[in-house]
Amino acid sequence: MSRVLINGVDGVLGARVARRLSHEDDVTVIGLARCEPPAPVGNAEWLVARLNGLQLVELLQAEQIDTVIHLAFAGADAPAPGHEAAVQQNVLGTMELLGACVKAGVQQVVVRSHTGVYGAGPLNPTMISEGRPVARKGLSGLLRDLAEVEVFVAEFAAQHPELRIATLRMAHLVGGWSPLIEYFTQPGPRTIIGFDPSLQLLHIDDAVEAFVLAARAPCSGAFNLAADDAVCISQAIRLAGQQPMPTLEGLIVPSATMGDRTRLRPWPLDIAFLRHGCIVDTKRAKEDLGWSPVHSAIDSLQSVRQNGQTHDDLASSEAALHAFLSRRR
Repeated sequence: MSRVLINGVDGVLGARVARRLSHEDDVTVIGLARCEPPAPVGNAEWLVARLNGLQLVELLQAEQIDTVIHLAFAGADAPAPGHEAAVQQNVLGTMELLGACVKAGVQQVVVRSHTGVYGAGPLNPTMISEGRPVARKGLSGLLRDLAEVEVFVAEFAAQHPELRIATLRMAHLVGGWSPLIEYFTQPGPRTIIGFDPSLQLLHIDDAVEAFVLAARAPCSGAFNLAADDAVCISQAIRLAGQQPMPTLEGLIVPSATMGDRTRLRPWPLDIAFLRHGCIVDTKRAKEDLGWSPVHSAIDSLQSVRQNGQTHDDLASSEAALHAFLSRRR
């Protein structure tokens, strides 16, 4: 019988992982969140609290937790509250959690990360494997925090070989909240004139399956996760139902704040990702975890469009509402 604690069930990914794992016959799942989960968590029990290090140790020991899945990163499931608060939660919070895991005798930790920690630059190989170091500069926001977390995790794992730590580096997630998908689906997303790099995506269902496999198997180290296909940025925008607007690089951010500020959003990543690609090799996840993505990047983007997230269609929405009310009656 495995006992799993999921830190971050107040995000869509965390709730989905909890629900999926809780239906395993030999797994007990407990969720830790800062607010109520946004989706059903199956048979998992959950606690809304902000625990310090000593309280985390107490919870882990009392519930005899052997595996921890760490998904609680500010800026991953909702806009970050601010730089200082994000660093406190993302970097210091991860340090505190790993320390508690060692003290409580936890056997394995699975940590969320992002393929963007490799950075974007002209010297990137065509396919980036997990052996490439994370970027130490040129990143901002959540990616900078995740890169710092990964450096700490590698050092911590070397100092505590009794604790297995697996880091899942996910491509841009499709499903739930995503600043990149919001950018793609706004009117006239800006791109840099003369540049159209490729990018990778990951459907949330495939991400959930990867976390379940990592939690159930004794594994450690980094794993790249992405759909098998890649799309260039202009293609992604068109698949999402919009038309790219090539713009001078210096005007990318200012142009997104012109006009209706409630609809236009600036490019959510470092500008380097609009110039250069960051394509990862997922061979290790497929061979060592037995993971394989079901959804392609193209299918994921088309599903976003079909779900009506790219534009306001009042007529179809009105028809759907009336059909629903008729069924209810």
